[in-house]
Amino acid sequence: MYDHEIDTFIVVAKLGSFSAAARAMYISKPAVTQQINLLETKLSCKLFVRDSHGVTLTEAGKLFLVQAHKIKQLCLVTKQILQNYQNTLTVGTGYLSTTNLFDHYWTKFAQNKQVKLKFQEIKDYEQIPPNIDLIEGIYSEEPLPKQGFLFKKITTTPLMVAVPPTNILAQKKQLKTTDLNNQRIWLVKNNVLSQSAQIQQFIQQNCRHVNISNYSVYNKAQVNAALLNNSLILVHQALASSCAPFLVKKVAWNFDAAVGFFYRNHPNNVTHNFIASLVTSKSKSANG
Repeated sequence: MYDHEIDTFIVVAKLGSFSAAARAMYISKPAVTQQINLLETKLSCKLFVRDSHGVTLTEAGKLFLVQAHKIKQLCLVTKQILQNYQNTLTVGTGYLSTTNLFDHYWTKFAQNKQVKLKFQEIKDYEQIPPNIDLIEGIYSEEPLPKQGFLFKKITTTPLMVAVPPTNILAQKKQLKTTDLNNQRIWLVKNNVLSQSAQIQQFIQQNCRHVNISNYSVYNKAQVNAALLNNSLILVHQALASSCAPFLVKKVAWNFDAAVGFFYRNHPNNVTHNFIASLVTSKSKSANG
């Protein structure tokens, strides 16, 4: 919404050097020089005094620096306001999110509507990018709710056991609780997997010689480590595809979790209308 030259100007003013600004912005020094020259041409005044020691602001430059910060803040606020009227829904995807439900509901919602769809990868669930509107996933108290996300439950997904292909249990179609005897089991901590304390207590009371290990982050590295140690992983069916090459087995117990959509507490119009269109399913499986 505003010229990139303004961003470059602010960085140069802060660091007092074209070279330092270039390093900070990961661009070349000639590119920085060009942007400042363009800005000075547009404003018809000199913003910096250049010398062998770096650059210093002129009187005009000092005045413009104050205004540049105001311009940048005003543009950010304006962009946030206009997001409410955007016709695009940005969906975040990552190792803790799926699109098992989204494809079906979006197809129904978007029919005959002038709406657009974008996907963006989530690299850090502790810091969700501000442009992501919606995330499909299993409900947990952290980390999304603490970032201002609300949750719309659609269905539930059963807790299952992911078995390494070389484990003796890999040959079984469905597991009994006693099949977990003498096994190593990895269980994610309570802030990620709801009911984890109850699940751990249940296994300890109903199985013999079980070695339960807790971990904090469910990701590919954890899956690979469990595979190397021939350990079982407790995982909900909605995330079963992320366990490959583990074989995911049903178990004769009644642990499940809510599956649905996390969305901003101040959603844009498209997100608001999409959430309002959702109908809760009675199915017990997020893949069903």
